[in-house]
Amino acid sequence: MHDMTILSDNPDDFCFFDTETRALDGLEDHTAGDVTICGAARYSRNAKVNVFRYAIGNGPLRRWDLEDFDKMLRWRDAPPDLLKFLARALKGEAWFVAFNSGFDRQVANNSMLNDAPDGVVLPIRCVLDAMAQAVAANLPAKLEDASRSIGRGGKVKEGKKLMQIFATATDQGGGTPQTHPEEWARYQEYADGDVEELRAVFQSTRPMWRWEWEQFWASEKINDAGLPVDRHFAERAAALAEVYEGQVNVLIKKFSRDRCWSVNQHVALANLVADELEHLPEAFNILVKKYEEDQEGDGLVVSSLSLERTRVEKLIAYLERMDREIGLDDDEYAMLQLLEVRLFGASNTPKKFAKLLPMLDHRGRLCGQYVFAGAQQTGRYSSRGLQVHNLTRKTVDDEVGAVEYINDMEL
Repeated sequence: MHDMTILSDNPDDFCFFDTETRALDGLEDHTAGDVTICGAARYSRNAKVNVFRYAIGNGPLRRWDLEDFDKMLRWRDAPPDLLKFLARALKGEAWFVAFNSGFDRQVANNSMLNDAPDGVVLPIRCVLDAMAQAVAANLPAKLEDASRSIGRGGKVKEGKKLMQIFATATDQGGGTPQTHPEEWARYQEYADGDVEELRAVFQSTRPMWRWEWEQFWASEKINDAGLPVDRHFAERAAALAEVYEGQVNVLIKKFSRDRCWSVNQHVALANLVADELEHLPEAFNILVKKYEEDQEGDGLVVSSLSLERTRVEKLIAYLERMDREIGLDDDEYAMLQLLEVRLFGASNTPKKFAKLLPMLDHRGRLCGQYVFAGAQQTGRYSSRGLQVHNLTRKTVDDEVGAVEYINDMEL
């Protein structure tokens, strides 16, 4: 049976915290210092925490900052009240709370040079996620939007600009408290606001039941374990996808007679096909996504066209039937060929190989791909990063042969 109790109703059993980080100097691969490219698991081992904000219960906000960027924040140097709370959390008596906690938990474990023998200061079960509780209450998944939803002011507007200054490694042009003192002061205020807002959101939403947190912790364990990836295959598949994309665009240019040059020119391709097939009402109607009333009162006019997959499939089937029954002229046949290229060439799935490579952690695994209760209306999991919930279901006839061909490719 589900445990329908809450973890605690004592505010002092929760420590709200937020971290701001900076990429390490001297990285051979600079993508490892960009969390938007490589993901939290890899980034956390190539960054250091320069700002640690926390507030225990309803108590005052505390600052623990790195003023000298040549050094690093270490857990053993943490303020006494934070260490005391950590000891309670490790006993299961209290919990840390962050917004999108997977990131903050990992940087707290991997970026703060802790002395724990297993390399973990904050175990999964010690950390709660204010974002998970917010979306479970049908609030937005972004802290600023969730804050506004409960009637608060959101976050500091220039936060992203300030983050670019202090999150970028020194050897990549990043600033320091010494080179940018005014910006550093505003950056500290920005960090203050995050903790205040996440605490307000957490305390304003329904406390999740213990069984819900048990599910959340299980999902975080899966996220940390990651998905195994064959790096050798992925590298070659990414190279093949790049070649394929170039070939597709050559065909687009050919069949459009130089009027389009990319399979991703969605609007231009839709307008081109509509112009070429306007004399075939059935084909043209398949393209129409939306009609609206003509402003001069002459009935309905087309306001939107679409080349989404289902429409392209219908158009191809229609033109192939026409070709069998009465034949297509050269222009119509060129549109059939263009649509076939569009159907298979517009897929983003091949690009996922290149996207996943910088996201592989030190073990070669793809981590942090699942979002607890990411679909707010239903509570379903969603996916981020590679979007593993949205991989193609189509397969090739000779899968073994295709894998062997890709593995044997010369790069």
